[in-house]
Amino acid sequence: MIIWLNGAFGVGKSQTAGELNRRLNGSLRYEPDNVGLLLRKQLPKSLNLDNFQDYPEWRQWNYQLLRKIALQGQQTVIVPQSLVEPQYFDEVIGRLRHDQIDVRHYFLTADPETIKKRLKLRGDLHNQFTVKRLQTDVSAIDTVKFAQVIDTSQMTFAEIADFIAKDCSLRIQPAIKNKYAQAAVQFGDSVKNLWR
Repeated sequence: MIIWLNGAFGVGKSQTAGELNRRLNGSLRYEPDNVGLLLRKQLPKSLNLDNFQDYPEWRQWNYQLLRKIALQGQQTVIVPQSLVEPQYFDEVIGRLRHDQIDVRHYFLTADPETIKKRLKLRGDLHNQFTVKRLQTDVSAIDTVKFAQVIDTSQMTFAEIADFIAKDCSLRIQPAIKNKYAQAAVQFGDSVKNLWR
């Protein structure tokens, strides 16, 4: 099974993925942007694009890698990645589904103030690429196919993970009850996300 966490920048995809990955034994967190970083590093600057997803190779390679993991691996794969361009969606998620791979697609939303607060906490509130993508991703909710929409505005990341696990009929470990310990874990996830 692949759990695809879609949604705008700052909505909580990475934090939710970290929470699920930590609490779901044997799960694998897959980062599609790593393919984009490889492409950007290996291609000459004249061929670099602002958005990784605009590389046909990004879409093809992520599809192939996820297909291989899903068909040959034994773990649940968690993918935190905004993917709202219909053609790109079809080239990755659509092809995986065509191959009879179980892709559970969740589109996380939140009110603008919650997203701004989360972006500020991770230091991305003034990043022009992030702000531009935020506007595109928020307006794309009506075009995202086959997604279950989850409004995360009033939910903790542990609650989002609980909801998704229950919806997927997966047994996960209990959430950390101590709010300070949970906050420390989430802060650690935020720092790790900066270096992914």
